[in-house]
Amino acid sequence: MAEGSMMDALRLRAQPIPLEAAERARWQDRMNALPAMALMGGRLDLGDPSIVRLTLASVGAQHLGGLGTRAVNGAVIAALFDAALGIAGTLQFPGQRAGTVELSIKLMRPAFEAPLEVLGAAVKRTQHLAFTEAELHSDGRLCATATGIVAVASTPKDGDDYW
Repeated sequence: MAEGSMMDALRLRAQPIPLEAAERARWQDRMNALPAMALMGGRLDLGDPSIVRLTLASVGAQHLGGLGTRAVNGAVIAALFDAALGIAGTLQFPGQRAGTVELSIKLMRPAFEAPLEVLGAAVKRTQHLAFTEAELHSDGRLCATATGIVAVASTPKDGDDYW
C-alpha cells in the first residue's frame, strides 16, 4: 500500500487535532527539542491536521535487538508507538495534562530498514479519554500496529508546569 493510501486509511478514522497549524508547529518544535527525542533519533511532524507522524531516519546499533540480527529492538518500537500515540491523544486535550495509560502492540514482521515511520491518530475521544491507533512502517512496509488509551490526568498541583 502506498504511503498516501496508508495515511488516508488512518485519516478516515482520525479525530482532527483541535489546534491550529501554528500551535501544532509550536508543539512539534517543543517535542523535537526534548533530550529523549534527540537520544532516540526521532523526529515529530505535526503538519497534518489529523495525523501524528514520527520518523526514525536512520537505524543505528543502539536501535538493534539483542539476538544478533539487524532487526530493530521491540523496546525501540514500543517507545516510538508510545510517543506517537501519547502525542495523538494528548493533543485532543489542549491545556490539560494527559498521558498513555494503555499500549498494545502487534509485531507482524521485523523492522530492518530505515526510515522507520509511525503514523498515529486519535480515533475516538470522550471527556477524559482518547483512543488511539498507529502503524509502524519500515522502508514503506507495514511491520507493526498499536492501539492505546490516553487519559487526562488529575488537576495539577500548585507550581506544577505543563503544556
